[in-house]
Amino acid sequence: MSGNETKAPFAGLSLADDLKEFEIPPATTPAKPDSRALSAMSERAGFPSREPRAPAVAKPSAQQKFDTRLTVRVTQKDKVRFEEIAYRLRLQNGETFQRLLDAIEASTKSTG
Repeated sequence: MSGNETKAPFAGLSLADDLKEFEIPPATTPAKPDSRALSAMSERAGFPSREPRAPAVAKPSAQQKFDTRLTVRVTQKDKVRFEEIAYRLRLQNGETFQRLLDAIEASTKSTG
């Protein structure tokens, strides 16, 4: 073939024109769901969150050394609550436990 001849369309089709039929019109793309509603629905269905946990936990001060273990049997719900509090406050479990004890002591002193 010489450079002046144009190629015949494949099987009589012009692919550039035919592919336009397969493009999704912008008006038909689904709207993005509300993230709060989606999170609430996922929680009701029992799906765990995929949000990453913080990689680093605040280090205890030089005065605090958590070197003793305490094993306590608790419900799964309370264990999750404790871990979420420690995560939210960015504290180690030992320091979270100290604050828990301090809060209990303070509340019992104030109530007599």
